[in-house]
Amino acid sequence: MKVIISCLNSKFIHASLSPWCLAAGVREFSKENHDVLVLESTINGDTESFARKIINEKPDIVAFSCYIWNITKTLEICRLIKEKHNCKIVLGGPEVAYRPKNVIERYEFIDFVLSGEGEWTFPDFLNNINGELSSVSGLTYRQNGEIIVVPEKEYNATPPSPFSEEFFEKLDGRIAYIETARGCPYRCAFCLSGRCSPLRFFDLERVKEDIIKLASSGTQTVKFVDRTFNANERRANEILLFIKENYGKKIPENVCFHFEIAGDILNLSTLEILSSMPYGAVQLEIGMQSFNEDVLKAIDRKTNTKKLIENIKKLISFNNMHIHIDLIAGLTGENLESFKNSFNIGYSLKAHMLQMGFLKLLYGADMRENSEKYPCTFNNEPPYEVTSTPCLSADEIKMLKNCEDALDRLYNSGRFLFTLEYLTEEVGISPFDIFNDFGNSVNGNKMKLCDYAQKLYDFFSTKCDKEILREKILCDLLCSSQSVQIPEIFKTPDPLYKRAKKHFTENINKSVKIAIIYSENKIFAVDQSKKKNLYNRFEGKFYDINKLKDLFTS
Repeated sequence: MKVIISCLNSKFIHASLSPWCLAAGVREFSKENHDVLVLESTINGDTESFARKIINEKPDIVAFSCYIWNITKTLEICRLIKEKHNCKIVLGGPEVAYRPKNVIERYEFIDFVLSGEGEWTFPDFLNNINGELSSVSGLTYRQNGEIIVVPEKEYNATPPSPFSEEFFEKLDGRIAYIETARGCPYRCAFCLSGRCSPLRFFDLERVKEDIIKLASSGTQTVKFVDRTFNANERRANEILLFIKENYGKKIPENVCFHFEIAGDILNLSTLEILSSMPYGAVQLEIGMQSFNEDVLKAIDRKTNTKKLIENIKKLISFNNMHIHIDLIAGLTGENLESFKNSFNIGYSLKAHMLQMGFLKLLYGADMRENSEKYPCTFNNEPPYEVTSTPCLSADEIKMLKNCEDALDRLYNSGRFLFTLEYLTEEVGISPFDIFNDFGNSVNGNKMKLCDYAQKLYDFFSTKCDKEILREKILCDLLCSSQSVQIPEIFKTPDPLYKRAKKHFTENINKSVKIAIIYSENKIFAVDQSKKKNLYNRFEGKFYDINKLKDLFTS
């Protein structure tokens, strides 16, 4: 049979792992030699063109991996395929696996839904497509006007490697994903990872081989999809040491490995290894969700917040890796004041990114299935974001959306760190109030960086020394971009500027940008020829004007 396996990625830069896992399962476990083709697109691509591309291959079976970010476009493409071509369409993935009967009932153009681990269930489905479908684990389908739901089985083996020659041909330098464990030791009420299967680890020697293959493929980022990479300390340490020992050898020096970890269970041995990793070789994502332990308890999340804070501070002090931490708004029992407190604690840690997300009520998650225990309202369309809770009103959530927008533009972009440091540490405005108040004044409106900087100055100039604020924003603009336009209000005509500029361009290089900092009697110089740092900005240096006597001779 001609079988097409597909997935719509959120962006072109992402190379989805799931269709290649299914293809590997077919190669390994199928009884027949099927003609399998993996076709990928993005949610921003033209649906009709992609549907036509699939139809032109004249497939017998079309399979899609479904997630909250692609389900709407996937269903649209499936409808278009079914209208023009007689084939069987099967869906799998977390967005359909926990509501298979609902999908079959609602969408007549979907023939089958598979739940469970696709490396085994999909080839089993192909083996029985013309036979006994009721033997296929996790399959939901129509039969004589009824919907049949076959129970899932559990699998304990290491699935076949998805990294075929065809995979690497199509990877083409995009972000690559690797899975070395499946399941999660935690059962957080908002998440599916602890529900899908008991935590198990894949063959470690195979994992090491795959790491080398991916690192040598031309990609610059390898992301581990393991939900809690450090759930097994010994194993995590062995993988990190393997990367460290091969970095600059079998692993090119420009490759970065991304891990999701539980920050509070980091032990001394793992911290010591991480402290010695090459600069830029690792980035860590740590989901705290909240610093309110009562809230964490309410959502069945186990976190030692004191240990978490301590470990995040240690990780950031190593200054060799990007640290990304997460908060979620809308959790059970968390009101605005509690979230504000969590936000301020998270911000004070000075991670390189503080992501502020909103609770999503996923199919299959306890928070969606148990509405009495977790009462809230949420959007019925993907990604099913919460719109209000008993503790957080709809207006407050809308306000927090603007706060999130400001956080991303001011802090996570790395563009206004001097300004934020001044406003929080010298002026004394709380971090949450800065992002929340300014974000709601902007109200999500898009604008150029120079216009955004102007608005930032206008908003805060009445709350602090406007000359110092002007200088902080000016320094930030020089650190943020090589092509940024400096608004006129941040410029001060001064003959000293030309002489200083000449001095630094002649003695460092032509890429140096400078600013005169009158409040400190200093010159700020940024060498934009060098790479950006962990905060995604160019490094700058302050020079005492009085010590540059040769600069001021006429």
